[in-house]
Amino acid sequence: MTSDQRRSAKAINFGLIYGMSAFGLARQLNIGRAEAQDYVNLYFQRYPGVREFMDRTREQARAQGYVETVFGRRLYLPEINARNAQRRQYAERTAINAPMQGTAADIIKRAMLAVDRWLYDANTQLTARMVLQVHDELVFEVAAQDVDALIAGVTQRMQAAAELKVPLEVGVGVGANWDEAH
Repeated sequence: MTSDQRRSAKAINFGLIYGMSAFGLARQLNIGRAEAQDYVNLYFQRYPGVREFMDRTREQARAQGYVETVFGRRLYLPEINARNAQRRQYAERTAINAPMQGTAADIIKRAMLAVDRWLYDANTQLTARMVLQVHDELVFEVAAQDVDALIAGVTQRMQAAAELKVPLEVGVGVGANWDEAH
């Protein structure tokens, strides 16, 4: 898969889940509106469970007034039943997005806590420190001789941060700076 194909797939996946229209998708991918509509139709035909999830989540949010992450953290949506269509639609998009993005945030926080405990454990003799978190990435400063041990320890703890139906995958990059590590 080329980087352009990957970028397009992400735009389609995330865009449709978050309520992007065929018009918005066409602009994002720099394609015609009819072609974008074909993508939308094919996507929901191929992945009917996504549409079902979206519909179920909207209905649940309307009934409860909130949505939850996998770990039970709630996001209240006071505008979910608003008469104003723009406000209601924004709340609906938020209802669909929040369980996924919120769960991802919960997982990285759990991973960070586990890694932090491990790094500061008296038995962990690594010259390393966590310096930054960006979305689902953790950035470390580490002595060259401790890189392999840090990678093994962090990978294990990140993969164990949540038990889901699909395993968590962890990618690792090493470099003199964050750009090089990508």
